[in-house]
Amino acid sequence: THFEVMEHPDTISRAVLERGLDAQTAFQIVSIDIADIEVGENIGARLQADQAEADTRVARAKAEERRAVAIAHEQEMKAETAENRAGFLEAEALVPKSIGEALRAGRMQSQSGNGRVI
Repeated sequence: THFEVMEHPDTISRAVLERGLDAQTAFQIVSIDIADIEVGENIGARLQADQAEADTRVARAKAEERRAVAIAHEQEMKAETAENRAGFLEAEALVPKSIGEALRAGRMQSQSGNGRVI
């Protein structure tokens, strides 16, 4: 890392000499002077951050999709509940009429609170 090079600048010189980078050339490396170290952009970190951002966008899109499906399901259930309530009210409205018809036809008898048949 650049911190290691700043702490021990001779490591570059040793690495160059150990690898024999001046071998089979018309030049001889006498010394390596490091006047300045400029730290560039960390490409790996930028790519990792970009990937994390893309993953976040995908996760948000999937969450939004699940939310939309849940809202649609909720609306379907509300519509079904309204249909069922309407059917119940229709059936409930028929009860008095059916009781009257049953009483007139003699299929049903009404009793008062004292046990007498009315």
